[in-house]
Amino acid sequence: MLLPALPCHADGGKDLDLSISTELMTRKTDYGNSSRLQPSVDLQYRTRLGALYVQDGEGGWALPAPGGWVSLGVASEPAWSLGGGVSQSLALARYGFDLPRDGSLSFGYASRIGSSHPGQLLAATLDAPLGDWMGQKFSVLGWASLANQKRRLGLKHSDDGPGWQLEQSNLLLVMSHPMGQRWTLDLGAGSRWAAENTGSHTAGWQTLLGFTWKL
Repeated sequence: MLLPALPCHADGGKDLDLSISTELMTRKTDYGNSSRLQPSVDLQYRTRLGALYVQDGEGGWALPAPGGWVSLGVASEPAWSLGGGVSQSLALARYGFDLPRDGSLSFGYASRIGSSHPGQLLAATLDAPLGDWMGQKFSVLGWASLANQKRRLGLKHSDDGPGWQLEQSNLLLVMSHPMGQRWTLDLGAGSRWAAENTGSHTAGWQTLLGFTWKL
């Protein structure tokens, strides 16, 4: 969830931001390779009372806050991305800080919706634009989570006792190449560490290839 800065109210700019993406994510670890094609719709509709957002499988309401924004939403985390073996639905609250060039750093608390595979996690996301070079836009994307013991046991992750433990850590360097007025080609590469439902973890590389259309 990489929400940009939220103004207190729409002031001369457009109220609606919409983009549609299709991304091919590929991961290479000691346990083998895997790929996943994932379409996504990112939407933000701003009002005088905050903004409605749908982004990366999460939807909810965001409000301006000191230094950034706060949000309440519901998220769907696919089994492929977390190595949990099951798809989860989560209630999620975030506090995000504005970074230069419309970047964002957020921290959140999430709890499983439903009785199967219960548990809670702490999540962090980073969207840090680095700038432009020869017409290309570069940025660093990151996301990570800590899981409590209830979640680790429910997902059959390795458990070293009570407390919060690292569940996953991802970092990507992404280059966006403009392809006309509304289209961009996105290329990325980075590292990944994630707990698996085998009681172990995987570490390796991941790549991104995608196309994005912006309204």
